[in-house]
Amino acid sequence: KTSIIHTKQRWIKNNKHTHTKTKMEDNNGTEVWDRTDDPYFVDKAWLDTIVVVGLTCFVLCLMKLSKVATSKMGMIFGMIGMTALVAGYWADEAYTYDDGRWLIAVSMAPGILLGLTSALSVEITSLPELVGAYNGFGGFAAALEAIALYVDPNAKNFLRGGHFIDEKTQAMLWVQAIALVLSIVIGMMTFTGSMIACLKLHGTIASKPRVIPYRSIITLLLFAAMVLFGTLSFTAGQDWNDRVLGLTFIIIVAFLASVYGVIAVMAIGGGDMPVSISFLNALSGMSTSAAGFMLSNEALVVSGAFICCSGIILTLVMCKNMNRSIIKVLVGGFGDGGGGSSSVKAKSEKVVGTVKEATAWDVFELLTNARKVIIVPGYGMAVAKAQHACAELACKLRAKDINVLFAIHPVAGRMPGHMNVLLAEAKVPYDITFGLDDINADFADTDVALVLGANDIVNPGAQTDADSPIAGMPVLEVWKATHTICMKRSLNVGYAGVDNPLFVNDNNMMFLGDAKTSLLKLISLLDEPSAHFSTPASSLFMGSGESMRDIEAPKPKRKTHQRVKSVDPFLARISELQSNAFLKVGVVREIADEFEARVAMTPDIAKRLLKSGIQVVLETSAGIGGGFLDGAYADVGCKILNSAQEVYDSAGVVIKIREPIMHPVGLKHEIEMMTAGSTLIAPVSPQTENGRILMDRAKEAGVNLLAVDAIPRISRAQNLDTLSSQSKIAGYRAVIEAAYIYQRFMNGEVTSAGSFGACKVLVIGAGVAGLAAIATA
Repeated sequence: KTSIIHTKQRWIKNNKHTHTKTKMEDNNGTEVWDRTDDPYFVDKAWLDTIVVVGLTCFVLCLMKLSKVATSKMGMIFGMIGMTALVAGYWADEAYTYDDGRWLIAVSMAPGILLGLTSALSVEITSLPELVGAYNGFGGFAAALEAIALYVDPNAKNFLRGGHFIDEKTQAMLWVQAIALVLSIVIGMMTFTGSMIACLKLHGTIASKPRVIPYRSIITLLLFAAMVLFGTLSFTAGQDWNDRVLGLTFIIIVAFLASVYGVIAVMAIGGGDMPVSISFLNALSGMSTSAAGFMLSNEALVVSGAFICCSGIILTLVMCKNMNRSIIKVLVGGFGDGGGGSSSVKAKSEKVVGTVKEATAWDVFELLTNARKVIIVPGYGMAVAKAQHACAELACKLRAKDINVLFAIHPVAGRMPGHMNVLLAEAKVPYDITFGLDDINADFADTDVALVLGANDIVNPGAQTDADSPIAGMPVLEVWKATHTICMKRSLNVGYAGVDNPLFVNDNNMMFLGDAKTSLLKLISLLDEPSAHFSTPASSLFMGSGESMRDIEAPKPKRKTHQRVKSVDPFLARISELQSNAFLKVGVVREIADEFEARVAMTPDIAKRLLKSGIQVVLETSAGIGGGFLDGAYADVGCKILNSAQEVYDSAGVVIKIREPIMHPVGLKHEIEMMTAGSTLIAPVSPQTENGRILMDRAKEAGVNLLAVDAIPRISRAQNLDTLSSQSKIAGYRAVIEAAYIYQRFMNGEVTSAGSFGACKVLVIGAGVAGLAAIATA
């Protein structure tokens, strides 16, 4: 039973409204406040409810992310929780009020746009850089919050809707100050470290470790200076909202933390990025949690702790699987190429033996004769972007009743789970992918272990060579399989810098080359109707082996397998592909006063396009200058038309080598010969007067114009080979014609008629053409 004793009104400073609190007495006679009519109390209860819901979603997110099959649901829980927390705090007057609420909403828009754009545009192989960047931005946000709070005039007070409620106690302010300094130090360290990690992963900065002299002493001095200036920010006359000397000290702390982040991560080798990414992830969570203490925000404290703890656990797992000490990680002393000293590396066993190289046919025979195949993907698969080809190979082998499994090493690739993400993106079934501990015992009864771009994670030296830098590192025991095939670009060592004895094992063959190209060769063999053979695969390893050879020895004359010559299955599908084509691409004969040896489309490309649902229509004799007769195009499904006008009428896209001009037969401009809504891909020179005329003409005709010579100079543009090849030819031609016109010698000549000195050449502009001119001269 309670009875109301009295009512007390409390006027809040600078506020026209009053909040009534009723003082009550409980059954034990203890005085309590009845706050059911207090708006602050009611709003806080609703906010706490939302916080509980949001954090519960985060817990469910982590639980679901523990399994690949449920990871998508885990991401959905995470998004629900984050949305709920952002909406709750945005609506609560303790954080936003008046116009600030809409200003914050508007300020979130660029972040939302950047998040969506980056997630949709970044390729799956570049996910490590994206994750690293997100870690860095999280730390940067925490540091900016801390700096903003330091210069906040109301940093010492509790506010509600922008109005004063109460002052914070001295203990609260000290906790807030310590959390503020930690947010700046950890946040800026995470930001700069993550940016360096991203640049290393992207290849902008060399991946090898760069250790500055006296690193330990410099690290100690940096942390001592951060503690000193952080303390001075709140002592010796400085206090909250000191925008002169105090703010200067805070900026110095941020700068020193940034410097340490760069120094620490520059000392890490590119191969150790999985550990660094997981550790930086933990640091971003730590800075978030510190920001939560600083802002008295429970959700930030707990969610930051989730990130920090999960990152630390993942770091420990990574260290274990890379045979590293967590102490070395924390002081930034890891990543020197293997974890061991140079003296230890010098003592490691030198691998001696004969490396045997296999052809695509050898690998094809081994795979199709096998009952069980385990594929081990590595960083080479990611570099070659071969995950889809790998998935297709596995699918075709499984269609032949071959048991195909995938073995994933925890540190394969450039971030934890890198291979899992790539295989999931390629739609590899979850139930055939296994971790190191789950699948290592299976290699003993496996017919073929196919190592795809991996090196150190399958190195038997980790178990047999006690002096190896990777000694003790858990590895996938592929050498226990009946046969192993290593697909690599070359015989170079991995990031640990040690030789791999697997390469010279008696049961191993090297299938050298680009991973994607090599896989496509195997897939094409599997696609052939005559995908059968008479020679047992096990015979490949008997005696000297006709299909095996020493890579360094001269190539012996190879005995060819007796194979039935098969008809290309594409020929039987031409009619079907033509009827299912969704787009027609036209190629017309180029109009030129001089002989034109170039052609806009070769038969091989036309064949590939038809397989993709694109039909090529060709003006008769369009490829004659390049040596391609009409029959070569007809054989791959191209439709040969009698005139350019027929091509323009039937094609949705037309491709040309030269700029469109007046057609001498149709007496119309080539752009005007096209149908409205169609597209012309050709050189246009849009910066020139003639280019602007062409653009105006295309606009009037309703034709889309794509200028191949105006594409930005990126790697994608170089694939077109329009600008580079023609510029090189122009560079060669300029020097040769100049030598002819001016009758000069490039090199000095001494003849019976006298001596001739070498001419002087001035090359203006060192672009593609200029460099070709320099080389020619």
